[in-house]
Parts: sequence; structure tokens; C-alpha cells
Amino acid sequence: MDFASLRRRNKQVLVEHAFNIFLPEIQKKKIKKDYWVERLLDGYDVSHFIQDLKQGRTETSGTAVSSLEISSDTIGSIQVVDQNLDLHAGLKRKIQVRICNYQADTFQTTPEKPLFVAYHWYRAGGEVYEFDGVRTSLKASVEQGREIEMAINLTPPAEPGDYQLMVTMVYEGRYWMEEVGLSVQRLGMTVQDYDGRGLSRHALSIFKQLQAAELEVIN
Repeated sequence: MDFASLRRRNKQVLVEHAFNIFLPEIQKKKIKKDYWVERLLDGYDVSHFIQDLKQGRTETSGTAVSSLEISSDTIGSIQVVDQNLDLHAGLKRKIQVRICNYQADTFQTTPEKPLFVAYHWYRAGGEVYEFDGVRTSLKASVEQGREIEMAINLTPPAEPGDYQLMVTMVYEGRYWMEEVGLSVQRLGMTVQDYDGRGLSRHALSIFKQLQAAELEVIN
């Protein structure tokens, strides 16, 4: 048995035991187990996996349109790990991502070569909606064989609907890192209409008046 097969077998045994202990009654077991085996092989932290099962979370929010692809040329990966991905049109929020460095030079930002976490938005059909997403500075250097989790700034599309989100990294003015071996994925996301949540009573009143005026113009 080669190393890759041995590693996969190890994750399968781990997932099997974890499900038997924490979620013995779960339906569609094999599908969900396979999902977690792939997540762990992609670098998802085992302690986070156990915590997810304890809390009854059997998969992450958002639908993976494309999965992380790991090969001998992959320098690292980035994926969304946030469990609460309720998005409202144009309403800024933060999401949690995990960055792993498999075999590359240290991921780090410098004045001469700034490195940011950013993202692309695509429409449901795959067409680009917004390519240059908001930048978030890398919070710490990521050496080879290491990983970090960090919060990034995200602004959803201004119009409600179904979209695809790709989180990635960019060396500003040089290149996007998915072009040089960073493994990324697209997540299918539903952006809801903003309902005024988080506003003060006065601000909410103004917001509703503006909504009503907008509807009058449209009609």
C-alpha cells in the first residue's frame, strides 16, 4: 500500500469511529463520511472535525461547485470554513478561511510584495460577476507544512440571487495564486435581499421609506 492509500485509509478509519461515537443515527452515512474523508485529506483540522460532529454539523454551509484538487504541483490550498454563511445583498461581513502551505516558499506579505486574501464572484452559470474582490491582509506568515485560519472581509453581490464564490490569494500587481498552483474551490451561494437587520430604529425607518420609494419608482 502506497503512502497516499495508507493516508486515505487512516482518515476513513478515523471518520468511521467518529461517526459511530457522535452520530450513530445519522442518515445517508456513507455520503457524509466520504465528504469528511475528503475534507480531512484536504487538510481540515481533526479537532475541528470532532467539534463539528459533536455539534451535529455533518457538512459545511454552501455547496461545493468545484472541490479542492491536490496534486504534486499544488503549492497550498485555501477554503472557507465558516459555518454561518447567510449572505445579504451588498451587506459586508466577515467569513473564516483556512490557508495551508504544502510545499511552497513561506506565504508572507512584505512592502515590496504584498500578499492579500481576496475572492472572485461568479454568476450561477459561471460568468464573472466581480473579479477583484475586497482585499484582506494576510494576518501571519504561513511556512511550508503549516496552516492558519483567519477572518476575511467579504462584500456579497448587490443583487439577490444564486452565485458562486471563489476565495483565493493575490500577490498585488503580480499574479493570482490559483494561477501558480494554489488549490481553490467554488462554493454555490444564495444571496438574500437585505432586510435592514442591524440598523437602529431610526435608521430602519429611513431604510423602509427608501424601499417604499424605490418600489413606487419601479411600479
